[in-house]
Amino acid sequence: MVRNANIRSLMSQPNENIPRTVRRMASYLRPHWKAQLGAVVASLVTVGAELPAPLLLKALVDDVAIGGDLSLLPPLLIAIGALAIAGAVGGVAANYLFTSAGEQAANVLRRALMDQVLRLPLAYFRGHRTGDTVTHFTADSAAIAEAYENAYGNGLAAAISVLGIVIVVAIIDWRFGVLAAVLVPLYMLLPRLRQGHHVRAAQSVQSATGELGGLATELIAGMRDIRAFNRQAWSLERLRRLLLALRDARVYQGFIVGWTWVTTTIFWIVYAGIFLVLAEPIFGGEVTIGFALALAGYLSWLNREVTPLTMAYVDLLHAVGAARRLFGFLDTPAEDDAGDGTSLAVTRGDIEFRGVSAAYLADTPVLRDVSFHVPGGSTTAIVGPSGAGKSTVVNLLLRFLQPSAGEIRLDGQNTGSASATEVRRHVGVVFQDPVLFHGSIADNIGFGREGIGQREVARAADIAAATDFVKATRDGFDTQVGERALRLSGGQAQRIAIARAIAGDPRVLVLDEATSALDAESEHLVLQGLERAREGRTTIVVAHRLSTVHQADQVVVLDEGRVLDVGRHGELYERCDLYRDLCDRQMQPATEGRDA
Repeated sequence: MVRNANIRSLMSQPNENIPRTVRRMASYLRPHWKAQLGAVVASLVTVGAELPAPLLLKALVDDVAIGGDLSLLPPLLIAIGALAIAGAVGGVAANYLFTSAGEQAANVLRRALMDQVLRLPLAYFRGHRTGDTVTHFTADSAAIAEAYENAYGNGLAAAISVLGIVIVVAIIDWRFGVLAAVLVPLYMLLPRLRQGHHVRAAQSVQSATGELGGLATELIAGMRDIRAFNRQAWSLERLRRLLLALRDARVYQGFIVGWTWVTTTIFWIVYAGIFLVLAEPIFGGEVTIGFALALAGYLSWLNREVTPLTMAYVDLLHAVGAARRLFGFLDTPAEDDAGDGTSLAVTRGDIEFRGVSAAYLADTPVLRDVSFHVPGGSTTAIVGPSGAGKSTVVNLLLRFLQPSAGEIRLDGQNTGSASATEVRRHVGVVFQDPVLFHGSIADNIGFGREGIGQREVARAADIAAATDFVKATRDGFDTQVGERALRLSGGQAQRIAIARAIAGDPRVLVLDEATSALDAESEHLVLQGLERAREGRTTIVVAHRLSTVHQADQVVVLDEGRVLDVGRHGELYERCDLYRDLCDRQMQPATEGRDA
């Protein structure tokens, strides 16, 4: 019994158009037709070398062993050896070329997956687990790669062998040739009748694997919290339920695949029947022993080739299940990055929101008719209670989200007319919890601009007040930060993020609560870097702490997705009740602490 509801629903889904999916899978192989053609030629060489083997065995038995003509022995042995070598060379070449074409096609598919990941809107990742997306690169693409090599490669080689065997058997005795020609389609009939079950079973396995990957990613990322709250048993129970679902899915798949081996049983029944028919002619002298052995060899070979041919078809059906998941991901609408091709000429960094409204869900607006102006070279703080729309302003400016109404202008130019790539070229950003990639400090600073030189990396680090701590490390800018920057303190990682943001020399700098997760000492050091980074740039600061608001040229107060007021800190504290309340609440804990 399958315990996971998602997997049960997959098993009960109606069968879709399998040929269409197979054709789409094959489309990734077409550019590598030369390797495939070479593999087919090599397979023909292999089959051509192996086909005479039973006939040579017939000659050895009938003419040499029984007939006593020893003069035929040397040429027969030489022929067997030469054909064996030719068959081995052809087999190695065919396997190499099929694998090469399959891996190249699979890598093209994986690159398409990464291209899709890079183009998907960020909203997609908020609604899907990371582990499930990663599974498209691992389990799903691996199943398709296996199909390229086994189904398309080994299956085609087996098909060539089967065709050659049927032709030779027909030449030896047309009656057995007709029998072989009839048996092969019968062998393929069972998996063909159950192809829908194979596809659904494969989808259920891939879905369970994706859920397992998602859970593992979540548990590993949350290991500190799991241990802090002693939730190890809870974690293991969640894992146990998913492992049971995966086990059930694989058992179901194994049960479906098991039916394929019925074809082998059918073959041996037919095989026994043939030799019952041949028994009397053999003992009566009408058919030679060599003929019987040659026929047995061809029919046994036929069985050996039909079995991988059948399994290749099963592998193809399993790949179809994985491909449906993968192609569904590839067909997800990507981020609209095109614009109308406008290039932005940005010199001042003047920003204006004009009547901007935005929503993550169609019927739930998060910003309503927002308008404000940020003069070039100035610093504007965006404040407001949780859910007021502060981060949405950042997402709109970086084109992570498109406005549903209104427009955003940069130096008087509508950013909606330019591509997202063009807009982001002029905007540097420092997030609250920046991601530093596994690599050196220099690599992470250079991430802010492609092709940046060592001198420019050092300059960006100097502006961000990161030079002192970088030089204090053993390897300087070559110091490895570790996965998720675990080898750096929070303040150090944040200063590297600031250096990265300004490495591309953007005219606009966005600080999205860049110091809210730091202690006072780290915040002081980071603020020094921010002060230098803001020089000559338009800066938008999304902040809760007043330490980053006091120095702003203006403050925009948001509430429930609307602009409540705009002004300097002192002015707003006097006239804006919400702003005063936010300031007083932030100062209250410190006051209470001093009184205590």
